[in-house]
Amino acid sequence: MPNILSTLSSDYGYVILVGTGSVFVNAWLMRNVMKARKEYKVEYPALYSDECQEFNCVQRAHQNYLEMYPVFIWQLFVGGLSFPRVASGFGVVYLAGRIAYSKGYYTADPEKRLRGRFMMIGMMGLVGLSVVTALRFLGHLSTCPVRDWGLRR
Repeated sequence: MPNILSTLSSDYGYVILVGTGSVFVNAWLMRNVMKARKEYKVEYPALYSDECQEFNCVQRAHQNYLEMYPVFIWQLFVGGLSFPRVASGFGVVYLAGRIAYSKGYYTADPEKRLRGRFMMIGMMGLVGLSVVTALRFLGHLSTCPVRDWGLRR
């Protein structure tokens, strides 16, 4: 039985690195929530505060990341099967957008979270790559011209 890793492009390592990077983004967001809990005196198990909008914005930025995390990881790893370098690039754009989104939200002006809306370029790119990967697996795009672009060995 062949090793599953031997069937993947060596460039899939980039996809794995971006996926691992997403864990560090999550850890940064968690740390910020813990610091905000201390600063604004919001005790566990309260998820949100009735009095402190600043804390709620920090918490909401993290919560929103977690809500989209399974979608991001799935799209990254599936799209990366066929297009590892492009998927990794879209993944980095998504994570950078998440950081910008969070920093904007941390200002306690929720409108400033829109600074990170470019994350959707990364997400929509990953969705597109996943759709193309699925169609290739189904045999509908066996002559995909992407092979000529040098994106997959």
